[in-house]
Amino acid sequence: MKNFEEALKRLEQIAKLLEREDIALDEAINLYEEGMKLVDYCSKKLQEAQNRVKMITGVKNGKLETEDFE
Repeated sequence: MKNFEEALKRLEQIAKLLEREDIALDEAINLYEEGMKLVDYCSKKLQEAQNRVKMITGVKNGKLETEDFE
């Protein structure tokens, strides 16, 4: 799979293509399916990133204290 930024860019392209009035039904369905897979991929990547993000809550004994970001 592509990286997050490439997947998001492709989603934007798909959205523009689906807005066209002259798009064939089969093409629209295929693009929609591709888009849904990309949405799922991006959602998982965002969840992974959120799980890794920590909030810095202070410094104790010279070390940064962190807690999960929600």
